[in-house]
Amino acid sequence: MPEELTSEPVPRRSWVSLFAVLFVQTQNSFNDNFVKMVLIGLGLAVAQGTIVFSVDLGEKIQYILTMLIPIPFILGAPVAGWISDRFSKKQVIVASLIFQLAIFILIALAIIQKQVLLAIFGYFLLAVQSTLFSPAKQGILKELVGSARLGLANGLMQMLSMIGILGGIGIGGWWFDKLLANLNETNGVGIDNAWSAALTPTIWIGCGCIAPLLISMLIQKTPAHPGKRFEAGVWFRHFEHLGLMFKRKGLRPVAIRIALYWLIANFIALVFVTIGKELFPDAQEGGAASATSGMMLFVGAGLFIGSIVVSVISRKRIQLKLIPLGAIGMALGITGVLMFDPASDLFKPSIGLIGFFSSFLIIPLAAQLQDLAPEDERGRIISASNLLNSVSGVVAILVCNGLDSAGFDSTGQMLVVLLVTLGVVVWTIGYWRSGASTAS
Repeated sequence: MPEELTSEPVPRRSWVSLFAVLFVQTQNSFNDNFVKMVLIGLGLAVAQGTIVFSVDLGEKIQYILTMLIPIPFILGAPVAGWISDRFSKKQVIVASLIFQLAIFILIALAIIQKQVLLAIFGYFLLAVQSTLFSPAKQGILKELVGSARLGLANGLMQMLSMIGILGGIGIGGWWFDKLLANLNETNGVGIDNAWSAALTPTIWIGCGCIAPLLISMLIQKTPAHPGKRFEAGVWFRHFEHLGLMFKRKGLRPVAIRIALYWLIANFIALVFVTIGKELFPDAQEGGAASATSGMMLFVGAGLFIGSIVVSVISRKRIQLKLIPLGAIGMALGITGVLMFDPASDLFKPSIGLIGFFSSFLIIPLAAQLQDLAPEDERGRIISASNLLNSVSGVVAILVCNGLDSAGFDSTGQMLVVLLVTLGVVVWTIGYWRSGASTAS
């Protein structure tokens, strides 16, 4: 059962720790997605015709990089959950930030050596780092602020995390394309320009990894649970953790709804890349990455505003009635994307609408999942939820790639997203009937 919501004061030390956690997780989300967009732009320009396991890296780079994100979560989710439950979550966060800095050095060296496969491997390691980081950053919230302000903390985390994701996508694609355009103008169009355009931003953002590492020292040390001994079987406890989550009252429908949200979000992001490629088909001249970035920034703007609204509404309790409103609003935004041409004045506001209402859907769901999870199991339950989210991401990638290979353009792909979102609308209406309690 979730603990009784109270309004006991949160110590100043806990607020400082919370803000430090929010800062480092925002930077982590930004960096992962910044690198993703730089490598998408780089891959489109330099990897055309590079065949690995019968796959053209240049043609499928967006699917390859997106697929690398959920694989570590699927394979390592149980271990990540155990680590978060066993050790102080502060220690896990600090260690993951050190790992992140080392990975950026590797990616920069790969670009210097013009080794696209090594750079892609570096991106995979960033996904591994995020797998370890995620249960700790989410599980620490209730330990810092308690149940009463968990909705507020989750609202801020989801808002800043998505801002980091979308900011990384937006700035990464824009920066790469801007440098590429300048180099093409100066030197003439050529593959070497793409390598140079990728290196400069990677070095700058890599140097920026030092700041969150220092700020993480402000996080107060949270309890460890030394009684949770590691066993080899931990690697294979996916189903045990899922069972642990599903047997807790109300957790199963919440976790599945969260996974559906991430399926929709991943699908939309991939469709935006398709739209960018349709608008700018010549990869060496660039433009597709920044077009995709521009669309994602509108999603980010909407999500930023929506997350502020949800955080204010949820400052004293978790507001579950917002969930169906979020699903309905996302469906309306997707409908607008389908109806309006990318050059239309109403196209980007429709994208912003998707972002705005997505916060109404995901923030209360995430807060509810964490509040229902017992403290000594929260890391494993969050890890199990991440596993479901990762599987849903793989499904989105496979379906979107399948539609792409079958000749479906961005409109056909987005129509599939709309149908899935309408299904979520139907399944979340129960939250209006049940008020602030768990809907089944």
